[in-house]
Amino acid sequence: MIDAILKIEVTSWGAITFRLICAMIAGFAVGFERERHYQPAGLRTHMVLALGACIVMIISILVPIEFHQSFPSLDTTRIAAQAVSGIGFLGAGAIFRYGFTVKGLTTAASIWTTSAIGLAFGAGLYWVAVSGTILLIVILQIFEKVENLLVEQKDLRILTVEFKTGAMEIGDIVKVIKRHNVVVKQMSIADLIERGNVEVKINCRIDAETSIKSLFHDIKELGEIKVLRID
Repeated sequence: MIDAILKIEVTSWGAITFRLICAMIAGFAVGFERERHYQPAGLRTHMVLALGACIVMIISILVPIEFHQSFPSLDTTRIAAQAVSGIGFLGAGAIFRYGFTVKGLTTAASIWTTSAIGLAFGAGLYWVAVSGTILLIVILQIFEKVENLLVEQKDLRILTVEFKTGAMEIGDIVKVIKRHNVVVKQMSIADLIERGNVEVKINCRIDAETSIKSLFHDIKELGEIKVLRID
């Protein structure tokens, strides 16, 4: 079987490594686009997932070639598919929610990809496994620095402002927030009738360099604030 681009055998280490690198590049492209939109599954997560999926696909292609003569009626690809499915549940255990931020996605993806590497070693597809291991380490170590350079790092926070009904306009609060380079993602407004107050909760992205003290000061200048908190 000949690779469509390289015109060499798909079982050669060159074709295998080329496909793994192509998967990484695709994962990088999609992950970078998602990262720019502040999605929890970003650059490295997509790269790891693409790499792992590529490894599993290569195994599915090469295992029947390797073992067809010895076991002509044995479908070993079903074993690989079930193993990857099971490891997916294990990887899910590494994901947890911290406030409005999702943590552990890259770890879960690396767990899943590591299972694919194990399957490759078990099948004797050494170039798949070795190349996959090296590339996975490159993603987790080197591309963390690349991600920090390319993507603006912001924290997702919850800003709560409670004030007397009619004391100020909600639009003025939003204007002040945006002046401090804070990106508003979602906003909820509650009319606290019993207290005669209005509560505004804003899910926002805040730069590490943003001065919370200065932000609070400017919001207080708008009028009488009953509660001002950021979580």
